Amino acid sequence: MHIVLLGGAGYLGTAATRHLTALGHHVTAVDGLIYQRDDDPHRLLPTVTNFVHADLRDPAALRRAMTGADAVVHLGGLVGEPACAVDERLAVELNYASPVIAAEAVATAGIAHYVLFSSCSVYGSRDGTVDEDTAPNPLGIYARTKILAEQRLGTLLEGRADLTVLRLATVHGRSPRQRLDSVVNRMTAQAVATGRIPLNGGSQRRPLVHVTDVAEILAAVLNTPAGQRTFNVGSDRENFTIAEIAETVERMVPGSRIDRGLERDEADARDYRTSFARLAAAFPGSCPTRLRDGVREIAEAVTAKELGDPDLPEYDNYRGLVASRDAGHISVLRSAACERLHAEYMSADWSAQ
Repeated sequence: MHIVLLGGAGYLGTAATRHLTALGHHVTAVDGLIYQRDDDPHRLLPTVTNFVHADLRDPAALRRAMTGADAVVHLGGLVGEPACAVDERLAVELNYASPVIAAEAVATAGIAHYVLFSSCSVYGSRDGTVDEDTAPNPLGIYARTKILAEQRLGTLLEGRADLTVLRLATVHGRSPRQRLDSVVNRMTAQAVATGRIPLNGGSQRRPLVHVTDVAEILAAVLNTPAGQRTFNVGSDRENFTIAEIAETVERMVPGSRIDRGLERDEADARDYRTSFARLAAAFPGSCPTRLRDGVREIAEAVTAKELGDPDLPEYDNYRGLVASRDAGHISVLRSAACERLHAEYMSADWSAQ
């Protein structure tokens, strides 16, 4: 199968590219390389069939990259509310306009299957357990761009291409293009580097999923296109509170201790327990990797100095984006397509979600 991965040089993309090529697929990885890092995409992606350096907001570049493709996967964009809040218009262009521009190209080219990476963050704060039929409750720019992209693609591709939406739990673990700003990776890196695990409150609930499990689920859904469908991606047993994650890190990193604060982090009000029953029914045995496995991987990598200083901006989406923006490496494009889709975003009625 010829698969085009948009965002193929990122944290998820590099893991997905290596897994898909190992399975014998022809993979074209397309990435704008918006973060200023010294990484060589050809080193990160030694098995990739073809690498294309292109802006994911460029319709012509996307159409060229998709030539002959059987499936297109959009996993690029800005991840997390702090990065999206740096510049809302930029976040809308990368997280909403770009997936829609790509879907328009897919529909025009007659490509059979489009996969959109979304997030369980669309559920916001909910009592009880959420599943794919739970009404979204987006609490910030990141979640709003994700849920609006899901909805727009559903309309755009109906009757024209199969659409699979993957709402990811919070991802952790080792990747060729490492991030250390997600909760598990951050706590573990800090525990090894400083012996401290800062924790404010900790009652908020988070579902988790390992990066390699995400790559395996992507391969599975690409092999089984079936109309329009949405999956939460993770495992029921991997629902934890932030405090439980910190306690696991403390147990697994000798000499570390939790520094407990009294207040919860009000900057991130997400709080939900997620059901992954639909995924487990469709793909039995999926997402087997445990929290402790991701902690062990990151701890070993930091201890062995396979990674640089965990505080470097290159490991943090927010600080990396600020550095890239300030250096003029990434900016709002304001193309005709981006302006059209930004207007759609601004006119959305979030009270009706």
